Amino acid sequence: MAKKSNINTVFNSESMLLSKKSPFSVQEAYKTLRTNVTFSLPGNDCKCIGVVSAKRSEGKSSVSINLAISFAQLNKKVVVIDGDMRLPTLAAKLRIATNKGLSNYLAGNCDEIPVQHIEERNLDIITSGNIPPDSTTLLESDVMAQMIDLLRQEYDYIIIDLPPVTVVSDAIILSKLIDGYLLVVRHNWSETSKIDETIRQLRFADAKILGFVYNGKSTESKYYKKRGYYSSDYYYYKKS
Repeated sequence: MAKKSNINTVFNSESMLLSKKSPFSVQEAYKTLRTNVTFSLPGNDCKCIGVVSAKRSEGKSSVSINLAISFAQLNKKVVVIDGDMRLPTLAAKLRIATNKGLSNYLAGNCDEIPVQHIEERNLDIITSGNIPPDSTTLLESDVMAQMIDLLRQEYDYIIIDLPPVTVVSDAIILSKLIDGYLLVVRHNWSETSKIDETIRQLRFADAKILGFVYNGKSTESKYYKKRGYYSSDYYYYKKS
C-alpha cells in the first residue's frame, strides 16, 4: 500500500493549484524554482521543459501545472502539454474538458493544434486527448517535432508533463525536442535505485537535467511560524 503524505492530500484538491491564495511558503518555493529554471536556460527564445519522475505518484503533474502558472503570473506566454497519454491527469486537475488533445492531433484527427485557453490562469493547455494504443510512436513522429517548432514561435515556455522514465520510454524519446528536464522526487516515496536509473537514461540520451524538485517534505520553519505561516509542502530545486 502506498505511504500517505501531505503532498498526496494537498494535490488531490483543485484549490491547491498555485494562486495568490496559496500558502506563502508554496508561493516562495515556486518563485525560487521559476528563478532557477530561468537562470539554467538563459536567452529570450522559447524554452521547452520536460517534467519527469522516476515512478508514479511523485507529484510531477502538479509541479508541471504550478510551474506553468508561476511563469504565467509574470505575464509570460505559457502552454502546458499533457504528454502522459497513458495516464493523463492535467485536465482533471484543472477541471476542464478533455475534448480533442495531443493524441488526436498527432494521429491526424484534427487540423489545428488543440490549444485550450484558461482565462483565470492566463494559461494555455493541450490535453492528452484520447488514450492511443501506442503513444510512443506518436511522440517520436515528425508531427510532434513540427508541433513543438510551431509552439516555439508563439510561446515563451512550453512545459510538458511526461510519464515516469523507468516505466516507459516516452520521456526519453523527446530528448531532442526538450531544452531541459526537471526530475521530481518525493519525500519518503522515491527510491534511490530508480532515481539513479532515471538519471542514467537521461544522460544516455544526452538530455540536459536542470535539477531536482524535492516534493512532499513537511517542514515547520521558525521564520514562517513567526509570521503565521506553516509550510506543509516544500519544493526544492538543486542544480545537478
